[in-house]
Amino acid sequence: MPSYSLPAVLVICVVTAAGLLVFLKRSLRYLQYFQQEEYENGRFFNWYLANKAWDKIASPLVLIPLLAAFFLKGWLLLVVAIIIEGIALFLVFSEEDPLKAGKLTLKMTDRVKRIHRLATLFYVLAVAALTAAVFYGAGGAETNLAVAILIIQFLLIQSIPLWLLFSNAALDPYEKSLQENFANQARAVLKDIDPTVIGITGSYGKTSTKILLKDIIGAVYPTFSTPGSVNTYMGVTRKIREEMKPEHKFAVIEMGAYYEGSIKRMCSLTPPRCGIVTTVGLAHLERFGSQETIYRAKSELAQAIPEDGVLVVNGDNAYTRKMALEFPKKTTLLYGMDSDSADLDARMFDINYGEEGTSFKISFKGEVHEGFTRLLGRPMLENVLGAFTMACAVGVPPEVALAVIRNAKPESNRLELQRGQIGILAHTNGTPPQEGNIIRLNDAYNSNPVGFGAALEVLAQIPGGRKILVTPGMIELGEMQFKENKACARNAASVCDFVLVIGDTNSEALLEGLKEGGLAEEKYRSFREMKEALYFLATEYCRSGDVVLIENDLPDLYEGVVKF
Repeated sequence: MPSYSLPAVLVICVVTAAGLLVFLKRSLRYLQYFQQEEYENGRFFNWYLANKAWDKIASPLVLIPLLAAFFLKGWLLLVVAIIIEGIALFLVFSEEDPLKAGKLTLKMTDRVKRIHRLATLFYVLAVAALTAAVFYGAGGAETNLAVAILIIQFLLIQSIPLWLLFSNAALDPYEKSLQENFANQARAVLKDIDPTVIGITGSYGKTSTKILLKDIIGAVYPTFSTPGSVNTYMGVTRKIREEMKPEHKFAVIEMGAYYEGSIKRMCSLTPPRCGIVTTVGLAHLERFGSQETIYRAKSELAQAIPEDGVLVVNGDNAYTRKMALEFPKKTTLLYGMDSDSADLDARMFDINYGEEGTSFKISFKGEVHEGFTRLLGRPMLENVLGAFTMACAVGVPPEVALAVIRNAKPESNRLELQRGQIGILAHTNGTPPQEGNIIRLNDAYNSNPVGFGAALEVLAQIPGGRKILVTPGMIELGEMQFKENKACARNAASVCDFVLVIGDTNSEALLEGLKEGGLAEEKYRSFREMKEALYFLATEYCRSGDVVLIENDLPDLYEGVVKF
């Protein structure tokens, strides 16, 4: 066995202990982003490369004792190693806490804990194996030992995301088995209660349509639905197991498509008797690759509905029309706003926006119904019409549906009109905000080309002072992303008095669109993060009467500079 001095052994201990502490802190930060990518190894690795999210703090510091090892030995090298490793640990542990910081904080779910624990085990085993190999391989040469240990330390710090990927891949069979066990329990609950299941999917509008439909049918029959935007296989499984009751006559299930086959899998969990397809658009084009692929994924709901079931689709969308023709049911209904489409079963017209909401008329089965809602924008009105059509198809009287729609509250961050003092825009940290009242149109939940255009239409029609747009643009549009962001910005230039562009993700496309639209250079400004832009508006720019549209708010994956 090679013989080494006490300082050399202590250098090994200091370096490996510091490396483990860096791993424990950094792995949680990487997990925060991994969780936002829904534990998809490929997407997380692509994000890692695209954002150059490798370590730029701890690893470079390792190079200092690495160079020192060629000139120093014994206690002097140990002192240098302790100082440098201490600085590295101080910098790493001064970073934001992923459990508290960020728009989407890390949720320490059981799955996250399993990934983290296994990744830690892999890391420790790698450290032990490499350290032992170097310890014996150095043959007593302390300089060689120190240099090798520090190189290993450098590489291990850079490899932290890989241990998470290996851990996630190793756990995949267990996770799938666990998921199916819970899913089978949910299937048993559904079989016992046997509600009429109404599935809802589409490129956008799923959550709002689901909530509206649940409230409308719930006014007549006890109805189950998942809260918020829960639309995944395991999210729906959990809510069925925990919240479905014997009295539920209907179950309104939102079905998100993450890949071809995901809605088919969802339908195996919650077999639909009825279904709504809100639209097939460009949302998540990056994930699917083409609109045809999106169409195939969304049509899995229509295929799962039995022949004697009910299919309700957006008649203003070419792909959903195609779906209705390709997979017709005993009851197939088309809804929309296109006055040139004579075959619409439910058509909304005479639409008028105001500060209090929207008035409209609906033609359905030969009768015209007048209605009002506090909801704003064409996409939200399409959701209203889709929910109205399905509710009537399953036996809810039109007047009941319209009464519920009248009292429906805007969903948080979905073109939500808010009035208040300018300070509602942002926390100003003691700096007094500008005086006066404004209108804030909060459409921060997400964005797509249709929704962006509709939000600008509402912004233009709301009476008030200057029209201000705050946006980071739209994401996950694949090869169409630059073109669509540029087009929306060009449209915004004709509506807005001032535009604030957020982040780098779409800044080039947005700025080009604003210039092409004729907006003067002093009428737009770029900010690194949303909070900086809102702080600027609240403390420096806004004045009483302004109308501010916040169109989209990107998660940490896309906004700001990632620093490790």
